[in-house]
Amino acid sequence: NASQTTIEAMTAKVRAFPCVACGAKMAFSPGSTKQKCPYCGAENDIEATTDVVKELDLDDWMAQVEKESELHAQEQIKCGNCNGEQVLASNVYSTSCIFCGSPLTSKSVAQRRIKPRSLVPFKVTKLKAQDAFRSWIRGLWLAPNALKKYAQSDGGIKGVYVPYWTYDAQTATHYTGQRGINYTEQYRNSSGETSTRTRTEWTNVSGMVQFFHDDVLVAASKTFSQASPPRGNDTADAMKALTVAGAGKLVQMVAGRFGGGFNSWNTKELIPFQEEYIANFQTEAYQIGLKAGFGDAKRQIEVRVQQLICDDIGGDSQRVTGAQTQYSHLTFKHILLPIWVSAYLFSGKTYRFLVNGQTGEVVGESPKSAWKIFFLVCAIILGLIIVMALFSGGKSH
Repeated sequence: NASQTTIEAMTAKVRAFPCVACGAKMAFSPGSTKQKCPYCGAENDIEATTDVVKELDLDDWMAQVEKESELHAQEQIKCGNCNGEQVLASNVYSTSCIFCGSPLTSKSVAQRRIKPRSLVPFKVTKLKAQDAFRSWIRGLWLAPNALKKYAQSDGGIKGVYVPYWTYDAQTATHYTGQRGINYTEQYRNSSGETSTRTRTEWTNVSGMVQFFHDDVLVAASKTFSQASPPRGNDTADAMKALTVAGAGKLVQMVAGRFGGGFNSWNTKELIPFQEEYIANFQTEAYQIGLKAGFGDAKRQIEVRVQQLICDDIGGDSQRVTGAQTQYSHLTFKHILLPIWVSAYLFSGKTYRFLVNGQTGEVVGESPKSAWKIFFLVCAIILGLIIVMALFSGGKSH
């Protein structure tokens, strides 16, 4: 159980995964339950754990966290393998030594009261993530043609475990509103012609809807929004902006705040946290706290409740005039989800993209071709002119 592991034991365990054949540092092999040596190809099985993924009581833990400040600064960390030193950002839980590649773990982050207790291991390999990016680039038909060359490159890409909160809640909502039923009626217009129009008859209604909201996901990261854009002319420069796992706009998109992003996380594949699965991957600590995350979850739940009310009212149209929601059985989990992150520079501007490490789904930013947009607008205008001309011609006959 990660929450009961001492700092020293956790740090030592994450660092020390030697290859059984050559002694080199092992890395988790996505899509398997093994660690693989990047040098000789030997594999170590990851022992199955008897731990189970548990829900934690939200009220109890929020009361505990409120009593303590969890401010953590960046720290100077020394590699136990090569003695090299580097600065670890305050939001990074684990990473690799920049000198020898050995896994490193933050001691200050390990002191946090809430530690990840479950994760979804990487299923998509680095090569498959790169293939997904290439396919995504080829599908950007409004992107400049010159961008297609990036689909042929193996630009830098980093595997990151991003922190999330999941919340469960039972809601019971008493509501009042109106149900609208549409009907048509005939009338005479100003020219004396008979026409039809649609009217809506409204009826006052009230009721109650109940629902169990399972695993409402909230991204607990906000790094990208604070990252400075890199300077330079190649992918290596762009990757300097990705030295820590990201959220900002992209991971907020993953959370659905910008109307898009990943929509295929399967939390049924969560397994108990084991350090072997994060070996050689960067892992980010949460930056959005438990209480703030629950505020975001409630906003998602409220949208769902509003839809439930409208479904319960029925009819052709609905009006909700009042709603009171009671929450119960509040629980949460602190989990890690796998994301491949990268960036590329095009015409001096940085564009970032993410690949879902569980499904291969791609979310990203891309440039737009001014010429393609111009011709698209021209085509739309021409199409409208043709339709209007045909419509006008039909009426004249």
